[in-house]
Amino acid sequence: MSIELKKALYNISALADLGQEITSEDNFTVKIQSVLHVIMGTFVVNRGAILWYEKTKDEITFIAKRGFEDASPACWETGQIMSLEKNEPRAVSGDSVLAGAGVAILIPLWVRDEFIGAVVLGDKFSAEAYSPEDLELLKVIAHQTAITINNHALFMGLSEKLEENRKLYEEMRRIYHDTLQAFAAAIDAKDVYTKNHSHRVARYSVAIARELGWNEHDVEGIYVAGFLHDVGKLVISNELLNKRKPFTSDELHEMKRHSLLSYKIISNIRFPWKDVENIIRHHHERLDGNGYPDALTREDLSDGVKILTLADSFDAMTTERAYREKMDIRTALVELRSCLDTQFDNKIMLAFCKVLEKEIKGELPEPNILPHLDRNFELSHITALLEGLIQELSQ
Repeated sequence: MSIELKKALYNISALADLGQEITSEDNFTVKIQSVLHVIMGTFVVNRGAILWYEKTKDEITFIAKRGFEDASPACWETGQIMSLEKNEPRAVSGDSVLAGAGVAILIPLWVRDEFIGAVVLGDKFSAEAYSPEDLELLKVIAHQTAITINNHALFMGLSEKLEENRKLYEEMRRIYHDTLQAFAAAIDAKDVYTKNHSHRVARYSVAIARELGWNEHDVEGIYVAGFLHDVGKLVISNELLNKRKPFTSDELHEMKRHSLLSYKIISNIRFPWKDVENIIRHHHERLDGNGYPDALTREDLSDGVKILTLADSFDAMTTERAYREKMDIRTALVELRSCLDTQFDNKIMLAFCKVLEKEIKGELPEPNILPHLDRNFELSHITALLEGLIQELSQ
């Protein structure tokens, strides 16, 4: 086999090794260090380094090096390196700063019209000069290395942008929820008997939706609907909201307008969640068609509406109101059961009972229902009732 053929096969092998390192799944630091080792091994040199051009700082830094531990690329002439022909190996003159640092060959790395960095190599151990074939091989290696570094830079830039966007989204989301809670506080302040009602209804709705397997985006939507379902009460007079005596027919009609008023207020907002305004509009509908404002029946009501209806009713039952005293939890559960198929949906009731049972047993890391209820009940009685309801509803 001729020497030329041996060199050709060796060069092919070196490029194959380099390609394997470049396409490996190692992290960038490990990958680029391996690339340097392949390059140094290919040319059997005493030192080598791969440099990265940090555009924002207009300086070159090491990203992999061997034998250049005492060198400082910051003092190397970045502009001079960038002025060299793209991806073309260049022998370093003996009187330059680079030569003083031990650099024999320099290859500026470019991708299209963007300077990425450079590869620098020291002298060969054999003291032989770099041959024209060596320089041709270095051009190919430089091109592959430049693409690897550029891809990493693009990925890092994208990751930073994504992180910035994530932080911005989280900040906007926090402000959004702070605004929702301010709205809810304004609603609850109108009615002295419903303090924190909107907050509790939102938490109960979230618990039921999660038990039903909703994704977190839709869970957040039902949370928002729970917070804002009574926003229409801001338009109703304080005297009517806090009236202790039974409502007249006109007053009852006025009170029933609040869900439609809520809808009219909310429908002007472009929510990122589907159906929030309709969930709010219909949270006083019933399965049997005797609800308001549109007298819809079971087939016309979404699970979101059914969830909010049950959550709203349960909180109304277990808190004191101007027109009646609050129920204990057992009585409220029995009342919910008595209204199944007419007002409340079996599937939603089953999910609610399962959540409450899990919270009582301590099986959920963040309870949403139990912390808001009075604890003056016999735990075993409630557990037994829930077990019976779950068995009945599961059939």
